[in-house]
Amino acid sequence: RGARLAGARQPLVELAGRCGALPATSAVARGLFAGDPFALDVSGGFATPAAAALIRGADLVVGWGCSLNMWTTRHGALIGPGAKVVQVDVDARALGAHRQVDLGLIGDAAETARAVLAELEARGHRATGYRTPGAAERLAREGRWQDVPYEEHPAAKDDADGPRIDPRTLTIALDAMLPRERTVAVDSGNFMGYPAMFLDVPDGDGLVFTQAFQSVGLGLATAIGAAVARPDRLAVAALGDGGALMAAPELETAVRLGLGLLVVVYDDEAYGAEVHHFGPGGHPLDTVTFPPADLAAIGRGFGCAAATVRRAGDLAPVGDWLAGPRDRPMVVDAKVTKGRPAWWLEEAFRGH
Repeated sequence: RGARLAGARQPLVELAGRCGALPATSAVARGLFAGDPFALDVSGGFATPAAAALIRGADLVVGWGCSLNMWTTRHGALIGPGAKVVQVDVDARALGAHRQVDLGLIGDAAETARAVLAELEARGHRATGYRTPGAAERLAREGRWQDVPYEEHPAAKDDADGPRIDPRTLTIALDAMLPRERTVAVDSGNFMGYPAMFLDVPDGDGLVFTQAFQSVGLGLATAIGAAVARPDRLAVAALGDGGALMAAPELETAVRLGLGLLVVVYDDEAYGAEVHHFGPGGHPLDTVTFPPADLAAIGRGFGCAAATVRRAGDLAPVGDWLAGPRDRPMVVDAKVTKGRPAWWLEEAFRGH
C-alpha cells in the first residue's frame, strides 16, 4: 500500500524527528510531508539539486512501502556508495526487487514505524543527524523547484510562430494564482515534471499520477474523477497536447457535469518524449510531431472557457475564471517552448 495509503505520515514524521532523518517521497506520494521544514519533497528524477545532494550524502536510506525503483533512485545514483539500505514492505517479493538491500523487513509501513519509534523511545535514543540549522536553511532556500534559478528557453523570446512560454515560467505563474486547496492530475509525457513539481500540493492526496503503465491520455479523465470526488478542491488537469487530443471528447463530460476544472495543456506540437527519445538516433519524427492546433478553440467548441497562452501576461483570463463561479471548465492552451527534453527526461535517458 505504501506509506501514504497505510496512514504512515504521522509515525514517520515522529520517527524522522527522533532519528534526525530527512523525509522524502516517491513521485506518487508527493505532498505526504507537506509543511515539514526538513522534508526533501520528491526523491528520484524529479528531485531538486538540493534534495539530490542530501540524499546522496545519507548514510542510511529506508524505503517505507517504497519500491526503490530506477525512477525513485535515479537508476541507483541517488544512493551513496557507502549507504546502508533498508526496505519495509508488506509484500516479501518487493524486498530487494529493484536493488540490493542490506535489511528487508516485512511489515506495514505505519505499524513498523510505530514499533521502531517505540523501541527508540524505550532506549532513550535521539539524534540530530541531518536535522541541522544548515540543512533547514538550505531547504528553505533551495528546497522547491520554484526556488531554483533558470534561464528561459530562447524560443520564449523569439519563435517562428510567435513567442512560446517556458514551461517553468508558465507553471510558476499558475502556482501563484491557484488556490492552495487543489488536486493536480498529471498526464504522461516530456512535460509532466513541470506540473508535478512546480505546482505545490497541500497533502499526500493532492497529486494524482497516471504513470503506472506509462499510457498517454489518462490525465483528463483522472482529473474529472478528482473533481467529482473532491469538489472542495480545485482540480487541475495537466496534459501534453498529444494526451489532450486523445482525450478531448471528455471535455463534454466535464461541461455536462458543470465542473470547475482547470485544464492546462503543455502544447509543444508533438509527443515530446518520443521526439527527444528517437530524434537523437536519427529516426523520422513525422509520426510524433503535429501541425499547430488551436486547442483553445476546441475547448470553446465543447463549452469550456479557454485562453491561448504564449507569455505570462496571457494568463489574466485564468484569474478572471478563478474569481468567477467556476461553473464550467477552463482550457489553457499553453504554447510552450520545444526543442530540448525536460531535466528529468535527460536524466532518464542517461540511465538507459
